[in-house]
Amino acid sequence: MDKENDFTAFFNNDFARDFLSCNDYTVRRAVTGISASCELLRGNAEKNGDKKSRELIDCIMNMCCELMRNAELSRALSSEKLDEADLVTVRAAAFLKDFAKNCISATGGRCTVELKEVPDVLIRTEKDLLRILLLGFIRKCMMEAGDEKLPFVLECSAKLKTLNITVRCLRTFVDGGAFGSPDVFGKFYAEVCHGLADRTGASAEIAAHSLTVEIPLTGDSGTAIIEAFPTESEAGFFEPFSLMLGDI
Repeated sequence: MDKENDFTAFFNNDFARDFLSCNDYTVRRAVTGISASCELLRGNAEKNGDKKSRELIDCIMNMCCELMRNAELSRALSSEKLDEADLVTVRAAAFLKDFAKNCISATGGRCTVELKEVPDVLIRTEKDLLRILLLGFIRKCMMEAGDEKLPFVLECSAKLKTLNITVRCLRTFVDGGAFGSPDVFGKFYAEVCHGLADRTGASAEIAAHSLTVEIPLTGDSGTAIIEAFPTESEAGFFEPFSLMLGDI
């Protein structure tokens, strides 16, 4: 509990907020310039059939994702809890179908995500933060599994005022560290999950092989405006699925 309180206190500290804000601006400015240059270089490499240069450019872009992932987390965790006006209405079934499909695509098929039946309900959330929260569990499990292909299940249960979304890994992990470089979702997993959930007015319950997020349903008053999902062509290199899973 002390660790979680220290984690929360750090992101609520005024100096930390200002420092992270400046760092966020610097990282995003640098990544924008690097990625734009990479696109120009990629065009020349493809024109000249230079496979080695394309591989190096892919490596640079993956490193940019590392920077942007941490920048996104820092921005989310140091922000104030979102107001009702900052949330959107989302049809749960469409959101989770999109989530399962994009997890498989972003990992090149290195995971499977079976979506169980989803109640026909609407939830109020911030889509990208909710995606990052759920993707954090997927990422953590895949980092611990190394090159192994992992099966996941997504299931839901509706309550009176909330929807419980549970993502479960169908593999039992033995004790051990994650593969690759140190990762914030490995070292501060519980703190990050609870922090992200709190920003969206949700709550997170963490178990050994699952994550459950309890999200408020929409109210009965007024007509809900349902947020549309982007098409495939509108998805960018630095969208949540690429940031969280593209380097695995």
